[in-house]
Amino acid sequence: MKEVKNFYDKWEPESFPNYIQLLINFADELIFEELNLLLKKFKNFKNKEDFLVLDCGCGFGAFYNLTKDFNTLYLDISLNLLKKFKLNERKICANILHLPFKDEVFDLVVCINVLEHVNHLNALNEIKRVLKNNGKLIVVVVNKDSLIKEEIFNDFEIYHRPLSAEDFKVNGFKINYISSVYYLPSIFKIFPPIILSKILKHWKIVDKKLSKIFKNRGQFLIIEMVKE
Repeated sequence: MKEVKNFYDKWEPESFPNYIQLLINFADELIFEELNLLLKKFKNFKNKEDFLVLDCGCGFGAFYNLTKDFNTLYLDISLNLLKKFKLNERKICANILHLPFKDEVFDLVVCINVLEHVNHLNALNEIKRVLKNNGKLIVVVVNKDSLIKEEIFNDFEIYHRPLSAEDFKVNGFKINYISSVYYLPSIFKIFPPIILSKILKHWKIVDKKLSKIFKNRGQFLIIEMVKE
């Protein structure tokens, strides 16, 4: 985990080339829309202060708008990323493998693009420990079974192991929902950013259609699980 921490302490996505920023933002938008649909059922919860959420691996808050209306704690191993996060409170610098919480605290844990960088079974056990009975876990990971192997989401200097749906069939959890997103062919990267941005504006519809045809074969796997 020290290697992961050091890597993200130097993470500067704003310095990436324009085309990479476009692709990352596009992937984030696809993920956001899918997760927003999953979270809708929680947004009508009457006592939101009593509904405690953990964004586990929040980074610099790219998905903050998903959970801002809940009573949410934001955790990441990188102090550098947390400093970039616009919130001034409710941020915790800690390790997903050793969560600094009591047992059965959270109603919902959201974990986006984290488990591919750690021993996912150990991380799932720790998340299970802090979840209440029947609590939900929503994870997003780089998909081992994807049709598109976009290197900017796969090639890391640190430990990085894409996961499949089979990797989440573990004791103590039941899978409620599985989907995947991002079917953009890598060949589109050859276009200048101004053209690529126009392609991406229209690709969302195509991506949704492809997700129905090629189930669970997108670059990113989205899974909702419930603690049994």
